[in-house]
Amino acid sequence: MIDSSRFLVSSSDYEKWLEVRATGVTATAVSKAVTPDGFRTVVDQIIRPRPIPDNDYMRFGREQEESLMEKLGTQFDLEPNDWLIARDADEMRWQMATPDGLSPDHGLIAEVKTTGRDWGEWSRVPGHYQRQVQWQLYVTGATQCVFGWMLRTTNNGDMVPGWPGPKFVVVERDEALIERLVEVAHNIYRELPIARS
Repeated sequence: MIDSSRFLVSSSDYEKWLEVRATGVTATAVSKAVTPDGFRTVVDQIIRPRPIPDNDYMRFGREQEESLMEKLGTQFDLEPNDWLIARDADEMRWQMATPDGLSPDHGLIAEVKTTGRDWGEWSRVPGHYQRQVQWQLYVTGATQCVFGWMLRTTNNGDMVPGWPGPKFVVVERDEALIERLVEVAHNIYRELPIARS
């Protein structure tokens, strides 16, 4: 179980959620920072924060999250989550993630995405999403993640779900990848103003 002290802030308080996220390393950051160019981009965004651009694809994805989690919840013991979670309440508090779903015992998490093409299987899911999932497993301490995806199509110019429900795979922890991501995260954290103050 994740201790209550590790639940930092809900994204329902979006400004506060962004503020707390900026003090640590998230799944989004670490998933992008594994290459030199990606690392520089992530660090630059941390040091000189800029509004994250929004678009129709991102909005559609957010709008579908609740429905996708409801459908996964009919097959797995999962509940939607909007809390930013820390690795622990002390030294590793800066290691953070917000998985889309959690089981009551916190041993299972969920992450859902919308996509313009059917990935079909885990090996074809883009690498940054695979890394995001592994970081979430590490931060939460969960043993598995239900990764679901919904095909995005258009109808009369509007984005609509392409299937009645999401496809999904159950992803196991990849300890070798997690070890690599933890190293990347420490490198990012050293660049954070809060780490140098």
